[in-house]
Amino acid sequence: MSKGVILAAIDGSQNSLLAAGLAARLASLLGAHLGLIHVLDEPVVGFWGGLAARMKSDIRREAEATLTEFAARVTESCGVVPEFFIEEGLPEDVIPRVVETREHAMMLVLGRIGLDGERRAHMRQRAIGHVTNRLLHHLGLPVLTVPADVDPNRICEAAGALRTPAPERQP
Repeated sequence: MSKGVILAAIDGSQNSLLAAGLAARLASLLGAHLGLIHVLDEPVVGFWGGLAARMKSDIRREAEATLTEFAARVTESCGVVPEFFIEEGLPEDVIPRVVETREHAMMLVLGRIGLDGERRAHMRQRAIGHVTNRLLHHLGLPVLTVPADVDPNRICEAAGALRTPAPERQP
């Protein structure tokens, strides 16, 4: 029998990175594979000739660099080498599609709020983001959500290292 796969959705938010850290820890403990899903934002400039194609290429390159850096930290901290899924579209459509293609998917781990929620202070007060809510109600496998304010050390000692360092403030 093939190993199971724990999937984690990463959108670049601190909450998604922490959730992916938990997914890596679970994969390590369970002897499972780890899959990192990232959905690309599509530029809305289709009428400007080749600009949209260049923007998509830049966005994909940035996503690949982010996932590669995160994967290196996951491998060092948790001993798990993740597989990447970089897809274009809406997260609420793409993530279920990726889950369905993984025959041995065990669970999906994601942050309660995503990048949009982190950008809006009033969204931080919400219990759950709209993408997370939709996935909880429509996926046919366990979905584990990680609150944004959880202490990384409650997950594992290495989880704090998986978050992106906060930018230093200038006086």
